[in-house]
Amino acid sequence: MKFNPFTDISAVILDVLLALLPIMVIFIIAHFWFLKYSKQQLKKVFIGAAFTAIGLILFLQGVKFGYLPLARETGRVLGKLKHTWLIVPIGFVIGLSTTLADPAIYVLVKEVEATSGGTIKRKLMFIALCIGVGLAIALAMIKLLYKIQIYWIIIPGYIIAIIMTFFLEPEYAAMSFDSGGVVTGTMVASFILPLSTGVAESLGGDPLIDGFGIVGLVALMPILTVLTFGLLMQRKVRRLKKE
Repeated sequence: MKFNPFTDISAVILDVLLALLPIMVIFIIAHFWFLKYSKQQLKKVFIGAAFTAIGLILFLQGVKFGYLPLARETGRVLGKLKHTWLIVPIGFVIGLSTTLADPAIYVLVKEVEATSGGTIKRKLMFIALCIGVGLAIALAMIKLLYKIQIYWIIIPGYIIAIIMTFFLEPEYAAMSFDSGGVVTGTMVASFILPLSTGVAESLGGDPLIDGFGIVGLVALMPILTVLTFGLLMQRKVRRLKKE
């Protein structure tokens, strides 16, 4: 049977257009109501929307035919390793590299640096997020390996995160929780989730039960990482002020 990468692409095109349509409708209403963009600005917006649509269509089609099967098969292979503990460091590396490939992370760190007036460097923020996701995937592999219930990780994690916010300035707390939402985007959903279900299946567990909560876990770790990063930065600023 000949492989056709554009099989069922019409369904993907429809999904992408339906997803982008509300945003464009809101923009058009806002334009006539109060934005009042010039023709040049409107042209840029619509060209950007066209590029976004094309990019999403190609990405989602690639995910369906290549990324999902690859991730699931990689998880099955990892779960069958002779030394199963190796899936923990491998998971960390996969989490790190997945974050490096996520375009949403680049947008977030750029906006954070611009909003903070350069106080928070995008490189440091980027490193913090990558490490956070890497640790999250490593922890997810430990969860799958030792059949740990997700609430033993999620509940204490969010309690710690909430407590930490009381010792931080509001902007750091806001950035940390935003980062948790950003990292659980396209790359995590399309690669980490099927990878985890593949590992759970190979380890003899139920992919639906054992794989449940992985995305929530991935969202938690960057929050804790950025909060810790914020505490260190805050301490450094206070020390410099004293000096």
